[in-house]
Amino acid sequence: REVEILMFLSAIVMMKNRRAITVEQHVGNIILFSKVANVILFFRLDIRMGLLYLTLCIVFLMTCKPPLYMGPEYIKYFSDKTIDDELDRDSRVTWIVEFFANWSPECQSFASVYADLSLKYNCAGLKFGKVDIGRYGEVSKKYKVSASPLSKQLPSLVLFQGGKEVMRRPQVDKKGRAVSWGFTE
Repeated sequence: REVEILMFLSAIVMMKNRRAITVEQHVGNIILFSKVANVILFFRLDIRMGLLYLTLCIVFLMTCKPPLYMGPEYIKYFSDKTIDDELDRDSRVTWIVEFFANWSPECQSFASVYADLSLKYNCAGLKFGKVDIGRYGEVSKKYKVSASPLSKQLPSLVLFQGGKEVMRRPQVDKKGRAVSWGFTE
């Protein structure tokens, strides 16, 4: 039975890792599902050991948050009041704006890639910006980016020229669902 549990969880890890961008995400998925396998196996061995291990995992999850990217970047952080003014300020400037949420693991892993892009390509005619739609819900409604935990729209990159949206990744179909698309540099 233990082999069946481990094989099932390894299949889940492989499916989950298809969307992973970085090595850290791959390793994180493996560790997460290893904890799930351990909980199941401990419960099969002794329910008290399973409860103890599950409690330790929950305490660890609640107290140790994943680190946020704090490296060098040329990114302007917008609020609900500043985004429209900044996008409309100079029509010659093209903006690439990332709509993100701090609680989203996809957004956390994409932060370093986006920061590297801002370091390489920032110039007078191309600027990079970010909006935390977890904090500014009105912005997510205005720009039609779903802030739901089940949404596949996070992170969203929107290209603005002259204050108008030109392109968006991932694209959204007519039903409001995100079209599958992977972020790479």
